[in-house]
Amino acid sequence: MGIWEILGIEPTDNPAQIKKAYAKMLKVYNPEVDPEGFQRLREAYDLALKYTRNTKRNRMFEETPLPERRQPRQLDEGENHESEEEEQPNYDPPQRLPLFDRFLEETTQEVVSQEGIPIPQRYDFTESYDHFERSMSPNDMVERFFRRTQELYDNYHERIKLENWRELLNDEAMWNVGCHQLIDTQFLHFLEEHYHLPHEVWNLLDSHFQWREKSEKLASQLSGRFVAYLNGQLNQTFTLRYHSFENREDLNIEAFLEWRSDALFALMENDWETAQSYLAKAHALYPLDPDLIRLQGEYFLRTGNKNRAFHTFDQLIRLDPDNIDAYLYRARLFLEKGDAADAIKDCEEILTRMPELWDARSLLGKSYLQLGEWEKAQEVFQEMLSHNPSDIDAKICLTQIQSPFNKMTEPTANKQAKAARRKTLRVLGLPGKLARFKQFFAIYTRRNIWTIIFLLLLHYAMFAVVSMKLEMTSEQIFDSLVNKYKPVPIETMDELKQTPLGYQVQFTLTKASYINMLRVYDKEKHPEPKAEFIPAAKAEERDLLNSDTGYVNVGYLDQQAIIVITDYDHAKEIHDKHSITMRGTLKAIPDGEMLPVIVNTLDKRKHPHNAVLVTDMYINAKPDLEEKGWTGSWLLGILAIISMLYYIRIIREIPKTRKALTFH
Repeated sequence: MGIWEILGIEPTDNPAQIKKAYAKMLKVYNPEVDPEGFQRLREAYDLALKYTRNTKRNRMFEETPLPERRQPRQLDEGENHESEEEEQPNYDPPQRLPLFDRFLEETTQEVVSQEGIPIPQRYDFTESYDHFERSMSPNDMVERFFRRTQELYDNYHERIKLENWRELLNDEAMWNVGCHQLIDTQFLHFLEEHYHLPHEVWNLLDSHFQWREKSEKLASQLSGRFVAYLNGQLNQTFTLRYHSFENREDLNIEAFLEWRSDALFALMENDWETAQSYLAKAHALYPLDPDLIRLQGEYFLRTGNKNRAFHTFDQLIRLDPDNIDAYLYRARLFLEKGDAADAIKDCEEILTRMPELWDARSLLGKSYLQLGEWEKAQEVFQEMLSHNPSDIDAKICLTQIQSPFNKMTEPTANKQAKAARRKTLRVLGLPGKLARFKQFFAIYTRRNIWTIIFLLLLHYAMFAVVSMKLEMTSEQIFDSLVNKYKPVPIETMDELKQTPLGYQVQFTLTKASYINMLRVYDKEKHPEPKAEFIPAAKAEERDLLNSDTGYVNVGYLDQQAIIVITDYDHAKEIHDKHSITMRGTLKAIPDGEMLPVIVNTLDKRKHPHNAVLVTDMYINAKPDLEEKGWTGSWLLGILAIISMLYYIRIIREIPKTRKALTFH
């Protein structure tokens, strides 16, 4: 097979066309799958380039002016052909590579077969190697490639130009199989620290290195943060722009880009405090960047400040009228505020530019629903279902649509009729509602005075028993009852340490994670409630997962880490969002295996919380069996039963009193 057949193109002296063909055939002859085929492809590529260089050299020779060209010496009459042959230098035929024997024969045959076209001079391709390139080791070529990469990245205005990266990827090292493998391994590690690049550059790099196809492998080699960022760039989940700073020579661009991307990472991790800090720093440097304003809007939206979010996206639309995301966010906020007409305007603006953006169509249909324009809403949602028959949101919205002919409305209250009724009662001398309630209360109290007194005494006795059992004063018991319905808000570790043990606290946990540890109760092994802390896998193996299971989590409160035990739903929210606001009971860590087991688990996982972990208290947001147990004594139970009997009695007195009231 000739070199042009291997490359899959017609013979040419255009190096760019040869390189393009080589890049295309690399997908066919993968060096990891077909090393022999790749070697043949590489030889064909090298020799095709040599052919083009020799063709150009031959063309230059033909175009050289005659005085500079060597003219053949004319033979004198006394000279014969033998002497001429002796003066001609004797050149040995060039040694050709075996791969190109057929190519040279085929080329010669093609030229001979065409009448009137002279046979071109054949060159020895092996003599035209670039000896400097050949003398460099793969490591030297890779080092030179990354030196060029660093120089390009360091020049911001050149870095954001796609053609510069395309030129870099045509470096000789990229066409050498040994170098290419080294670059493929190291390039992403370079970009992990130098990632401020436009989306189109990421796409170009991916077309050369095929990162999308290696996503699972990359996840084990790179940080999770960078892998998420890389996937976002390649899949256009989120992209940041870099062309709005070209005329800002006074701006510290690198600092701005670093803070802007750090804010994006913090938002991805639901770390609101860090996100706010970096957004403020970037805003102080350059407040007019559209992408920064979009991140600010997302921050306000996700932290519940919808009013600030609305004004931020409104500002973004004025600054960047073509920003589809801004229109989409503002339309959602309009709809939540009840301004369906304005939401429709934003949705229509989006759909004139992106008719296939189904999120905008869904908002449009919901806006029509809010306005009661049932037919228009039905048309929108049916169109969505024709595109995606499994669209649950569209199906739900269709069920809410009522025909304007079948819609039933509640009759409005007739205020005049109510006023007339009150006037008639006064004329008849009948009491109003307040007077009748006073009569009912007087009769009811008179009929049940001794029952009420006895119930008060029973409650006092029950209170005394509870006070003795819990060893608490009446004031402390009252505080604990109030605390049960109004927990103490905690924001700092100092506030937590000042809160009495046993109190309910409300707190926000940040940078939290579920550590795969459970609090379980083995009722067969321990008849009396006894908590065990074991890994989730062992709990499943022993079949101990039930409604009493507690999930162990660790997260930050202020600058210190604290243990929090939750139910499954809260643990899942922590696992998904790494941040949660909840309430729980502040408790002292008991003597036993709880703390050593948790600390040992954090050590094995090399968890960052371990160094700043609070070790004398924890928050229990999942009541344990000890808390669920009976807190009083047998006397308290007897008093409670007697109280219930008396409550039944006074409840039965209510209808009797109402009946008695009719005779007064």
